[in-house]
Amino acid sequence: MTHDNVFPEISDLPLDDQFLILLHKKIMNKTGSAKRRAKKYYTDKYRKTGLIPAPLLLAGRGILEGRKCSGRPRSLDIRVRKRFVEMVKASVNPLSENFIFITRKARTIKNYHLWLEEEFNKSISLTALRRCVKAENLKPYLEKPDFDEKEVVKHCFNAEPVFDLIQADGCVFRYFKIRDKNGMWKKPQVIEFYDTGSRHMFVLDFYFSESSQNAVDLFTRFLLSTPFPEKKIRLRPDNAKGFLNLKRSINAGEPKAFTAWGILHGT
Repeated sequence: MTHDNVFPEISDLPLDDQFLILLHKKIMNKTGSAKRRAKKYYTDKYRKTGLIPAPLLLAGRGILEGRKCSGRPRSLDIRVRKRFVEMVKASVNPLSENFIFITRKARTIKNYHLWLEEEFNKSISLTALRRCVKAENLKPYLEKPDFDEKEVVKHCFNAEPVFDLIQADGCVFRYFKIRDKNGMWKKPQVIEFYDTGSRHMFVLDFYFSESSQNAVDLFTRFLLSTPFPEKKIRLRPDNAKGFLNLKRSINAGEPKAFTAWGILHGT
């Protein structure tokens, strides 16, 4: 038994059935509004002419078609498309003979749409221009900055002269542990004092906590080991408890704290 006997040719069916089958095959992969528009377009054309539209016949034979086969004109004329691409690229290229400086704020699809309609003196599809931007990869040209300025780096300290600002900071190692004096595995915590202007590291050591005692210990070593210029020096700790309590610890009367406080104030 042949396939022809099992599945009769579509041409043997009534014309309305042929139309419905071919229409279904045409729109089966479409969704949403595109499917509704295609269905209405071909149904209206079939009712008006009484003939199955050629694109449905081509689709029934597995032949792809577009606006040309359907009889509809292109949504964007070749000359308009070429001119649009040329305008966008030339507006950001000073070396182009067609260069006209257009600011980043003015480089919008709507503005080019207006200029194209004035130049060609006809209506042009704004939606088609948006599709053209995607197809021709014009977005980098539309969003290019007006000038090649370096981006402002955020979340950083302002530049300070040497010895104007000393930063006290600490951090915890996350990827390894070491044994403390009791044989327990703990993550070491580094405390350091460094100059924010020159980035010079004055002192650095590791502890198992950012306690007040450890902060004062390293602060004392910083004062004893650093030659200071005759100028006002600012000290900025972070928000660790050991640093926030540094002054309180000094005033509490710890031996090392008294030494650090005396050196700091020249007494």
